Amino acid sequence: MRCLLGFAALALLASPALAESPFSFGGSVGYEFPVDGKILDRTGGTSVNLTTLNPSLAGTGILRLRGTDYKDSHDGTLAATVEVRYALSQMSEVFGALSYRQANGKVADIGCIEVVVGGVTNCNTPLRAAFSDFKQAGVELGYRQWLTSGIMSERLFPYYAVRAGVTQTDALTAQVTTNVGAVTNASIGTWKLYDDKVTYMVGADLGATYLIAPSAELGAEVGVRYYSKLSDNDTNLTALGLANANNKSERITIPVSVRLNAAF
Repeated sequence: MRCLLGFAALALLASPALAESPFSFGGSVGYEFPVDGKILDRTGGTSVNLTTLNPSLAGTGILRLRGTDYKDSHDGTLAATVEVRYALSQMSEVFGALSYRQANGKVADIGCIEVVVGGVTNCNTPLRAAFSDFKQAGVELGYRQWLTSGIMSERLFPYYAVRAGVTQTDALTAQVTTNVGAVTNASIGTWKLYDDKVTYMVGADLGATYLIAPSAELGAEVGVRYYSKLSDNDTNLTALGLANANNKSERITIPVSVRLNAAF
């Protein structure tokens, strides 16, 4: 976190108040909160009998997935960007940005083991997955338009922005375990869920900057992002009869960030 804050503090950008040069630089740091998208989908189907996965689980039943969202599998995503900007006019600009996002993986309840005892079906034995960390780097292009100059005061500058880009997402895996009888943390295996993949992103932002010096501003921003589907890896899931469990990996997130802005 300290590294990213320092990264953002060294990166600077511009607004109408800082328009002496058409070129400027900028940076932001914040969090992205997932609001839609599943790392594992409940429609993935029913697994083969667990006997084929671990002999100690012979006759115990089959896997049922409940559907696991990104907010269940990972912490909030820490995000940082640096921008190079070019002013088209006193009130508009285009920009190019480099971005980096990272979220720590969590241990999540992803489903259960379904068993039939005396003709009664139950699914009371939890299935847990320890997810690998989420890491993503990207390149973005965008347009920013200020709504007015000096609303409420001569120092506050609201704006909106639109952006699009490509992102490289690292491979994602999950170590899956369960408890059955006297068997504690019985391994269901390490599932390869997604391969390294370059995907696309589109987004929009609303924000405002406040002039704190003749050539520097501090700002805040909120937006929305859409990330396209990751590259699903079915190596393990197909053998389990769960090949469709990783087919809905598109994400929608809400980023919230702070900015440090300046021109040279």
